[in-house]
Amino acid sequence: MSVQRPCPVCKGLDTTPVIGRRNYQYIRCGGCQTVYLDPMPSAEEAAALYQNSAYFMGDEGTGYRDYYAMHKALAPHFRRRLRVLAKHLPRRGRLLDVGCADGYFLEMARADGWEVMGVEVSEEMAAKASGRLNIPIVTSVDRLLPVEFDAITMWEVLEHLPDPVAELQCLAQRLRPGGFLMLSTPNAGHWQALRAPETWTAYCPPAHLVLFTADSLQLALEKAGLFPIRIWKVSPLPPLPAWLQQATRPLALALADGSAHPWALALMLWRGVRLLGWAWQKVAHPQDDIFATLEALACRPA
Repeated sequence: MSVQRPCPVCKGLDTTPVIGRRNYQYIRCGGCQTVYLDPMPSAEEAAALYQNSAYFMGDEGTGYRDYYAMHKALAPHFRRRLRVLAKHLPRRGRLLDVGCADGYFLEMARADGWEVMGVEVSEEMAAKASGRLNIPIVTSVDRLLPVEFDAITMWEVLEHLPDPVAELQCLAQRLRPGGFLMLSTPNAGHWQALRAPETWTAYCPPAHLVLFTADSLQLALEKAGLFPIRIWKVSPLPPLPAWLQQATRPLALALADGSAHPWALALMLWRGVRLLGWAWQKVAHPQDDIFATLEALACRPA
């Protein structure tokens, strides 16, 4: 079918419906395979979502059961991402985290030698991050001081933006020549997104507006004027036999929100389950993309 709203990445109009959820409709661009909401929620709806305290504490449908409890789940990802940045920017420098929530990543980055700044749209979380770090945290990029950054990070933020290419272009101009933008976002090429959309938690309106495949993320970063670009996939989430999927769902949720106890044992058990699922996928669905998350590193040309 055709829609009035063009694809936010390639501006194409040929689309197919993906799934309706909570009175919203996701559609997939036939050109670049980006998935997006049409129509988008209004600016007022978006503001109400993120200014509600329940988004970070209690809203399992569109937000988080307990964002603070998730720190233990986020920590290994944050440490790995800091190692990637350090490889390309060994002298560290000035780092901006867009969508910094309570400042946990910024705290880790500062301990790793970075001079940190943050943006967080939630006024409550911006205040918590500011108190945690004892630095100002602004609620929009427009309120930042006119400085250049050596690195800009966006962890699970891009999918929340109605016009991601324009936002990436804006952030690219905030980088110094030779600086890097690094981000993560759900992988719309994941097998659940394609074969079982009703089970894919990233179809989460009205929070998630635009969802990317590796190719459409590459295109978005290119349109932002960033080069070279490296994209890779993380967080393997293979399909499981139905009985195993049902039996391990509580474990998966507890690990995702940080409530699993004892943590080390739960994590070891889940890794075993994923290995089993990976083996089963190789036989039952060898064509599946099992990685749930895309990560990217892109440079502002010198």
